[in-house]
Amino acid sequence: MIYEVDFSIKVKNNFKTIYSTLVFAHTVNQCKDRASEIAQERKLLNVKFFIQELIIS
Repeated sequence: MIYEVDFSIKVKNNFKTIYSTLVFAHTVNQCKDRASEIAQERKLLNVKFFIQELIIS
């Protein structure tokens, strides 16, 4: 499956997306693991992941 992952930081009471990418994974857990690796590689600190399945119609 293809997932869209937004890496966001909290600014006051809102979240601001600082980076987005597509992740190919079989499960959401695999996607979360890959998102964690990407955050470490890109040195993104204190980020939250927002994951959604990419649906192409």
